[in-house]
Amino acid sequence: MGKPKKKTQTYKKPAQPAVAQVHDKPTVKKKPPRRRTARQRRQTRVRAFGALVIVVLTTATVLAVSNNSMAGYKVGATNWVLPSLDGGKKVSLSSLRGTPVVVNFFASWCRVCADELPVFAHDAVLLRGKVDVVEVNALETGNGSSFAHGFGLDHAASAVLKDVGGTQGDGLYQNIGGAGSLPMTAFYNAKGQLVTTHLGGYDAATLSQALQQVYGITVPA
Repeated sequence: MGKPKKKTQTYKKPAQPAVAQVHDKPTVKKKPPRRRTARQRRQTRVRAFGALVIVVLTTATVLAVSNNSMAGYKVGATNWVLPSLDGGKKVSLSSLRGTPVVVNFFASWCRVCADELPVFAHDAVLLRGKVDVVEVNALETGNGSSFAHGFGLDHAASAVLKDVGGTQGDGLYQNIGGAGSLPMTAFYNAKGQLVTTHLGGYDAATLSQALQQVYGITVPA
């Protein structure tokens, strides 16, 4: 028998895919833009001016609302006039002249404030007629009124007020030297002059000591 013939491995060239005919998009001759008439130009200017007026009025309204929050109030360090926290009457530093004034700043988010407010409420009652303790709600982000009521400040303190102005209801706080931390306490003499400030909380012993140092007053036992 003869040897079988060796098969040769071959590759078929794949068939070329059919090429679709491509037709160029016919060129459309663009028409030159139409020139606006004088009337159309005037209308465009009027609409632009109207939009500008709306922006100006809106800005003025926002500023007016902001200014109204300060209407009749002052936040000078030694000539402040603030509203009561629950609304209604205004209280000024000058109306308290003749008696030393302790101004304690607080906010509902301040844990240290929650620790020291019972001390201020207690001493405010014992020192009534000798020292006016004024609580001022500043930098508030929650319900400062409810927070103050929880410590009986409306009955204990000479006044419970709301700070105004500033960047976050902290105009007086800033003018006295506050920089974002609470609590802070300011001590005024009987003439309405700012004697000193204290940043941080007080307990019964340290507040009693501060009152003795600043005013020479001892808190009754």
